[in-house]
Amino acid sequence: MPPRTGMFDRRQFLRGAGGIAVGLPFLPSLLERTARAAGTLRPRLFWMGTDHGGCWDTNFFPDPSTLMTQATVTTGHTVVSGPLTGTTANGQTTLSPVLNASSSLLTPSLIAKMNVLRGLDIPWYIGHNTGLHLGNYARNDNNGNDGAAVTALGARPTIDQIMANSSSFYTPSDLAGTTLQTMVINSGRQLSWGFSTPSQGVASAVQYIQGVDSSQQMFKSLFGNLTNSSSSSTPSGKPMVDNILASYNSLRQSNARLSSADKTRLDAHIAMLSQLETSLSATLSCTAPVAPTDDASNHPQTSSLANATAYGQLWANLVVASFACGASRLGVLGWGDTSGFSSYTGSNWHQDVAHQWMTAQPQSWLTQSYQGFFQNVFLYLASQLDQIDDGAGGTLLDSTLLVWTQECGMETHEAYGVPVVTFGGAAGALNTGLYCDYRDTTQTKAMISPVAPAGYQTYPGLLYSQWLATVLLAMGVPTSQFELWKDSSGNVQHGYGTPYLGTDESAWIPHYQSLSSVYYSMASQPLPFLQT
Repeated sequence: MPPRTGMFDRRQFLRGAGGIAVGLPFLPSLLERTARAAGTLRPRLFWMGTDHGGCWDTNFFPDPSTLMTQATVTTGHTVVSGPLTGTTANGQTTLSPVLNASSSLLTPSLIAKMNVLRGLDIPWYIGHNTGLHLGNYARNDNNGNDGAAVTALGARPTIDQIMANSSSFYTPSDLAGTTLQTMVINSGRQLSWGFSTPSQGVASAVQYIQGVDSSQQMFKSLFGNLTNSSSSSTPSGKPMVDNILASYNSLRQSNARLSSADKTRLDAHIAMLSQLETSLSATLSCTAPVAPTDDASNHPQTSSLANATAYGQLWANLVVASFACGASRLGVLGWGDTSGFSSYTGSNWHQDVAHQWMTAQPQSWLTQSYQGFFQNVFLYLASQLDQIDDGAGGTLLDSTLLVWTQECGMETHEAYGVPVVTFGGAAGALNTGLYCDYRDTTQTKAMISPVAPAGYQTYPGLLYSQWLATVLLAMGVPTSQFELWKDSSGNVQHGYGTPYLGTDESAWIPHYQSLSSVYYSMASQPLPFLQT
């Protein structure tokens, strides 16, 4: 990967054998003083979407007793937030039955870089869908009148593709060092859509972005053709790190300008590349290339805990390397169902578990599966990003926004209270360490009573579309680049995602009122508590 014009000099990357370039982390001590002073971090985004939901709020969300900070969003609607705090016992740190992990992983430092958001709604019956996650609400299965009505209003690009084609997110100098603008990882779930001709904007059709299901293939797209040797008659290729060892040692040991902090940063980066290479079994070859010996696609993520973990961590390691080297700053993973992390042994997770969320045993499997995904994939990626220095006094996680969303909320296929979990502050754009509850718990006339658990009641909150707009703003994308649609009266539609108010279920109307209410008009403003 060549250095970015105007940002890196020749001492900030090392060339491997066979013409492969291995990017180095940002080393500020090697820059001229003026360049160091002017340097800014560029935010990164990686989004994981899982199927279903159906996890009881009491199993997913933390204890609300810390929610003491208040903010008024409109007359009569006060939202609350508080610090995320975990309890530790027997080597486990727990925020909730889902959000818990080994204390060696879920550390106080990582909790301080985490957010949990509650009370974000799609105020209509979206049913089966994969378009909720990133804003193409028309990608639903048209279950009921609401889904069909939104589909008829037309598809929209997802926010990852809005960012990928934004000159504010990827400046020309960014693109000089970017080998893949968006890492779209496809495990069988469609999460990403874009304009067929981005330069034409809304005049262009919206199409599905075909993802890659092979970590080997994406590794080659990002870093070049790194393979093993296929011929026993010629020497096998050296490991990638070995090929740059002499140059690395020269820079590490002989450059008087290299600060002690940058030496530590450089060492950590080389170690990270070595770990990635080991996990992918990828080496430089001096003969005809063959595929690496392991691939995420070799590990069906619904088949077992071991395969689900290997699948997720292979992709996570690739994301870390990509973000550390600047090969890409943006990615999406459509995971599908999380059954691989559960002890369920049946053959129909969707019917036996997701559709039976209101009963005890399926609820136990759902909770177990989400906890496994959280610890073994989502938290794993956050912890790996947090081990890489970003060159500005923080870690790679600090300049990243890592997001986990689900297809629905507590009631399978219903989109009230869709849970959102994040790590990272998007290069200082977002506050972290917060549990935010955006529901209007005083609006008894808008109370929602799901099928189970018996006697449970909850409330509407703020639009999920406002969350998507908050992410776009945090990534540096101005409203002029995502408020691209107007209603039938010529008014700009705010937020991101088709504005709609459901008619299949009446519970939404007393709260959200109409498409001209304050909830829709303020949907392009950052959510309360998050903006720095």
